[in-house]
Amino acid sequence: MRTYLLLKLLEDATTDLSLNYFVEELGVSKRTVQNELAYLRKAGDTHGYTLRSSYGKGYSLEIQDQKQLDAFLAELYSDDAVLNEETLIIKVLSVILTASQEYTSVAELSEKLGLSATVLYAKLDTVATFVGSYSLKLERRSHYGVKLAGTGSAVRGLMLDLYMKGENDFKTIVDDRVGNFDEYERLSEDCIRQQHLRIGYYEFQRLMAWLKILIVYATDWPVPKQQVTVNEARPIDSCITNSLSVVLRQVAKSFRFSVSAELEREFGKLVRESAQKSDVPGIVIDTKELGTKLLAFFSASDLKHHTDYAGDSEFINRLTTHLSFLFARLDEKITYKNPLLLELCIRYPMVFDLVLKFSEFLNAQFGIHISNDELGFIAVHFLNHDASEKNRIFKRYERVAVICTTGGGVSNLVRTQILGIFPNQDVRAFSFWEEQDIQDFRPNLIFSVIPLKREPQVPIIYIHELLSHKDIANIKRMLFIDGLPPDGDARLNVTNEYLALIRPELFSVVQGDCYTDLIQAMAHQITAEGYGDKDYEPNVMLREQFMSTIYNNGIAMPHPIEMKGKKSAIAVAIVKPTLIEDEREIKIIFMVCLAKEDLHYYSNISNGIFNLMQDSQQISKVYEQPMLTTLVNTLRGLED
Repeated sequence: MRTYLLLKLLEDATTDLSLNYFVEELGVSKRTVQNELAYLRKAGDTHGYTLRSSYGKGYSLEIQDQKQLDAFLAELYSDDAVLNEETLIIKVLSVILTASQEYTSVAELSEKLGLSATVLYAKLDTVATFVGSYSLKLERRSHYGVKLAGTGSAVRGLMLDLYMKGENDFKTIVDDRVGNFDEYERLSEDCIRQQHLRIGYYEFQRLMAWLKILIVYATDWPVPKQQVTVNEARPIDSCITNSLSVVLRQVAKSFRFSVSAELEREFGKLVRESAQKSDVPGIVIDTKELGTKLLAFFSASDLKHHTDYAGDSEFINRLTTHLSFLFARLDEKITYKNPLLLELCIRYPMVFDLVLKFSEFLNAQFGIHISNDELGFIAVHFLNHDASEKNRIFKRYERVAVICTTGGGVSNLVRTQILGIFPNQDVRAFSFWEEQDIQDFRPNLIFSVIPLKREPQVPIIYIHELLSHKDIANIKRMLFIDGLPPDGDARLNVTNEYLALIRPELFSVVQGDCYTDLIQAMAHQITAEGYGDKDYEPNVMLREQFMSTIYNNGIAMPHPIEMKGKKSAIAVAIVKPTLIEDEREIKIIFMVCLAKEDLHYYSNISNGIFNLMQDSQQISKVYEQPMLTTLVNTLRGLED
């Protein structure tokens, strides 16, 4: 939107505007402004204006045709408003990575993406910066176009990450070219069972995705590759020899491409990273000492937060086991990505804040720094305990199957939550590939977090991997087990009550070039208005040091590491122009302050903000109409 904003500033100006004015107003370098002005000068001939410059004064716009100018502004606004940076990058790379020729012209990109070539060309710097993080280079050559330059491994790493981002142009193109992949998925599942591997659903999907992008890379990638055909008798990496080598060979044979030693090693490494160990950790862990230290930590925490983690022996035992394997993996420098991390952080902020404190304890006691992704897995154990505490409701079905992505902590969490609906029935969790075990169990009701290829002839309810309170309520209503009290109607939905905490005196439209400075100023105001306690501001900044609270689609939700406000309030700042911090966009900041007696609002607040984050159209509505009533009505509508 930078080009649009610059031209709009020129149109609205009554005097000449200096170069420094644009630099300060847009928050970019002089070189960037000069490039934008050079583009606008050329575009003026066909869009109804002339860009003039006067030495010592600055720049001005002479309008010849207002309709042409308005149409051009609408084009610029439409192009940039429709595509955020991440979507644009994926769309551009989808064309480049799946092109049949070495170079892709900007004209071809423009035609396929439905964008003006001038706007697209101005965005290629963003694409170049992104691919640079993969050790790739976006080479540009006059009269030829653009191409990606780098190692095959780096290209495949980029392709895999783009595919795993979810529903997007690149994934669609790859799936269309590869076609039905069920045969190879079934072959992989057979290998997993035969070798007794413990591979989670997301790791399994990543392995399948790598094989799919390998097919596209090996058959369509325009850069010549030096490959050595796999000899059936030649031994390869011992890891894949014992697990999924047959899948790699079959895919190569079916799609008629050869496999190099480099690809063998790359696939073997991916398998090793995907398979969770089920044997005893390689390093010696004194589990008794670990359990004792965990009890001491949670006993102190329980006194402070009025919880009962220390009294839950199953929670302590599961967490001790999890940490034993985690320490062993970290010792071997093996870590896992957590696809649920963002949702865990936002939907369960109080639990995650406790987990962050727990990570400090682990660092102090064992000298181990744990990544945020791994902390997300630990948080699942905390949520599992919390769900167990709330499970006191009857159920009607005899045998209930819960089909999850893996047999680990998330499966136990989902099973525990379902037990809250059916506490007296036989509820069992199965991994997605345990089809025979599911048939032998003979369930008469199934909850599944993944689509089932062969659906049994029983009721099936598809659920999210992390069930919110609202999801549980909807399940109860669906199964007719959430009856009304005998003395009258019940209020089934009180999720909107937190909206009253958004205070008018704490709602503002702000400008800034540093996220840290903005949230510090907001925390200071919350304290000055009598809401925050004396530690509120430092606790907000401390929480930010642990892990950034900038989330997706321009939404941020800073809050203190410990919630103990004098009074409850939510401050909101609409940031204009959009602020970029660590390559992440910031449009709307929600800062939460809750008194102890209002902590029950926390879940509804986080769920409301999470729902807003998923709807870019509603975010744009609030951003373009920055009024308290617009925000409140939008959040209320998302809950209805």
